[in-house]
Amino acid sequence: MIKNFTLFLICLLCGISVAIAQDITIKGEVKDHQGLPLPGVSVKVKGTNNGVVTNGTGSFVLSAPASSTLTFSFIGYKTTEEAVTGRKKLNVILTDDNQQLNEVIVVGYGTQTKKDLTTAVTSISAKDIQNQPVTNALQALQGKAAGVQVTSQSGKPGAGITVSIRGNTSLTASNSPLYVINGVTSRDASFINPNDIETMTILKDASAAAIYGSSGANGVVLITTKKGSAGKVKVGFNAFTGISNFWRKQDVLNSDQYIALMKDLGYTEFGGTQHTDWQKEAFGTGQQNSYQLSLSGGTKGGQYYLSSGYQQDKGVVAPAKLDRYSLNFNGSQRMTSWLKFNVTAALTSNKSVDVSDNAGISKGGVILAALTTPPTLTIFEPNGNYTPVPGGYENPIGNAFGSRNMRRQLKFIGAFGGEINFTKDLVFKSTISTNVRNEYYDYTLDPYQTVYGRNERGIYNNNKTNDHVWLNENILSYNKTIGKNVFGAMAGYTVQESDYTYLEYSATRFVDQKGLPITPSIAPKIPQRSQWSKQSYLARINYAFDGKYLLSSNFRADGSSRFAPDHKFGYFPSVSAGWRISGENFLKDSKTINDLKIRGSWGKVGNDEGIGDYAYMKLYQITAQNSYILDQPANDQLSWEKTTQTNIGLDLTLFNNRVTFTADAYLKKTNDLLVNVQLPTSSGLGTQALNVGSMENKGLEFALSTKNIEKSKFTWSTDLNFSLNRNKVTSLGNSTKSLDFGGIFERDAAIKVVVGRPLGSFYGYVFTGVDPQTGNATYQDTNNNGQRDNDDRQFIGSAQPKFTYGVNNNFTYGNFGLSVFFQGVQGNQLFNASKIELEGMYDAKNQSANVLNRWTTPGQITDIPRAQLTTSSFTNTNSLTSSRFVENASYLRLKTATLSYNFGKTALGKLKMDKLMIFATGYNLLTFTKYSGLDPEVNRYGANGPDMGVDYGTYPQSRSFLLGINVGF
Repeated sequence: MIKNFTLFLICLLCGISVAIAQDITIKGEVKDHQGLPLPGVSVKVKGTNNGVVTNGTGSFVLSAPASSTLTFSFIGYKTTEEAVTGRKKLNVILTDDNQQLNEVIVVGYGTQTKKDLTTAVTSISAKDIQNQPVTNALQALQGKAAGVQVTSQSGKPGAGITVSIRGNTSLTASNSPLYVINGVTSRDASFINPNDIETMTILKDASAAAIYGSSGANGVVLITTKKGSAGKVKVGFNAFTGISNFWRKQDVLNSDQYIALMKDLGYTEFGGTQHTDWQKEAFGTGQQNSYQLSLSGGTKGGQYYLSSGYQQDKGVVAPAKLDRYSLNFNGSQRMTSWLKFNVTAALTSNKSVDVSDNAGISKGGVILAALTTPPTLTIFEPNGNYTPVPGGYENPIGNAFGSRNMRRQLKFIGAFGGEINFTKDLVFKSTISTNVRNEYYDYTLDPYQTVYGRNERGIYNNNKTNDHVWLNENILSYNKTIGKNVFGAMAGYTVQESDYTYLEYSATRFVDQKGLPITPSIAPKIPQRSQWSKQSYLARINYAFDGKYLLSSNFRADGSSRFAPDHKFGYFPSVSAGWRISGENFLKDSKTINDLKIRGSWGKVGNDEGIGDYAYMKLYQITAQNSYILDQPANDQLSWEKTTQTNIGLDLTLFNNRVTFTADAYLKKTNDLLVNVQLPTSSGLGTQALNVGSMENKGLEFALSTKNIEKSKFTWSTDLNFSLNRNKVTSLGNSTKSLDFGGIFERDAAIKVVVGRPLGSFYGYVFTGVDPQTGNATYQDTNNNGQRDNDDRQFIGSAQPKFTYGVNNNFTYGNFGLSVFFQGVQGNQLFNASKIELEGMYDAKNQSANVLNRWTTPGQITDIPRAQLTTSSFTNTNSLTSSRFVENASYLRLKTATLSYNFGKTALGKLKMDKLMIFATGYNLLTFTKYSGLDPEVNRYGANGPDMGVDYGTYPQSRSFLLGINVGF
């Protein structure tokens, strides 16, 4: 019996051994620390030659003993071992040996490791964006990426941001980049909560952007939002609160000085005897608040991230305010081994209250009203109405509070997609996305409190905008690694449609001349509607051999409804190549050079925007008599604006990965410019979009990152970028000699576009001083005819900077952190049109303190002309559009400084938290500039168009101080 039992025990143990040794099928994914898949990772059973390589989505399937250990290895990453212990699914995250080089970068319709890029691409991570008092995430890009110029139109809450990538390529078509948010295309990214963003990747050269064809003509900004990861549910809370004010005020005349000026002009009434500081009354203290709550995690085969946020920006000039509510979701679920679904959605609701800027006091501009309203006036009259300014204008408080000026916007982008893995190498992905914007504007001016309201006897305006764009993308990709050969291919088809409607309503005359209510006068408005569509075919091929020889080629064909049938399609190819010299034998063992790569690229992109949706058609206008007149002649030859770009770049890493350097040189040429050209006056028509002219941009970019000190308790790292761009118009066609931009109220336009000059070139008279005998301004007689006339005008400056730069230093000491970021623009000028009103001295407006140096007696030497009462500024020859108002607008800014404290593991354990950080941030802390206006970073018009560089009562940037907290559970 004992023998039988022994025999049974031996058989049982053998059975167990066989069971343990039996192979099982193991499936899994390999990702980097950002959660992006890693293709080409070697997965081997430890101690054997049995192994596989991950496919293009980072997935692998391997048969191995249930008790074995798998080894994961990849160039540039630390080798990782993972015990199977009977598991059939393994998800592994590899740690970078060189995080910068092996960072996975999101590119058009895919990902690539940074070391394998052959194009000019820059990536900004979440840590560069967070904890700043910005409601527009694009503001956080300013000064962070070489070749990318970010400019705030004004400092007003909710004001637009302009982004220019390697200069401006168009005159009247769009110069703004395409934004791709989790795969959804958009012409706007201001609505995304900055705290939800994981990375922003800028595709700068045409080879990188060509995969987006016409949409990528001005570069592409790829935005990915945060994702969840497998494991416990994580809860995050971010919040800050702070105050803001203007960093500078203008020195203007006090009451006594103002009265003296009025006497010079011949006035006998001065509006009162008060001593009102209008800047103090109008420019107060703003406030910023931001709160965000997030929930993330992962379930079997899936992950999710959900956040909600609230941001508030109360402007320095009340009642300007922005309230924003946001909701963001990002999730995926693998249904089977071959089927996966992805869902993203972002919903934003904005409510903003506006104050008028970019105008003088006569047009309701609050900023210039605060500077030019006489200090002798009070805010209110005894009857409760706002005190009028001589000339029938409003005082700044009346301009700001006398009307109700509100805008509401609801923005939604969302996408639903599915992925099918036919094999581990062949994947098909189809996505349907939508981009919806609903906007409502409401303006009310009562008929009693303000001068303008009493003149018009009340005003009510509103308009509604509905803009809906949907996109379907179908992408088939194939990735294969055979030995030292890595091959990738992608082909796709997309279709996109837009439907835009606009409805306007206005009414006036709510009371009669006695102030009694009557039926208002309603102006009939015709609803507007426009539609466009695009159809595209795209393809890409990537090839790499031994990690040293890199090649990539893209092709896209775009068809646009904005062009006539024979010109609908544009064809946009690109090619790029790279050579990793450090992989060659003669550098392989270098102890100085860790990585050295040279790359070159060429590509073509197009542009069909900024010309309207029916620019090639013959259009008619309905008259008041319900008849039709020709409004736009047909142009069946209208075609794509095309930009080609050549780029040469170098990537270098030195001294054990402590120094990283990138340099790029590029040449961009744009042909067949889409320009709205004025038709002959005899035709009775306005402008028409034509393909005329060409433009050129060329430049250099440098980026340097250094790890200066790396000690256990103290670290110091520096990031520096520098870029310069030279823009030039090379043709305006055969019939157009010049184009005027930058209109100034009652003055000649400040900007002229001609061949051989850059956009933003100021044009006017050359101010030569003040005649000591007469006190009148004198101007250069350019044509030597003995008199001042239009032919004396010439080019007097440029808004184009010579170079831009940014320097960021990060320090850590124990749990303390300090980040100090400087941003600068050098060599640009501004046309200070505000100065025309502040130093014109032609009516009863208050003036700058500079006019204390005005000419008063014959023989006096000064550069400020005499006071001269005129019926309008237009007839005052002492303040013509001239070099007198062109100023150096170079500046260096301490953009952000953040001091933070991260609680250690011991404290976190007691508090049952994963993360706890408190921080204090200063934004726009210091500004060094010679510009005399309120702020050098303003633009009345678009900052990336031909009329850049005009300051006319523009709301300046503010300085902010914040306290905040980041918490994770």
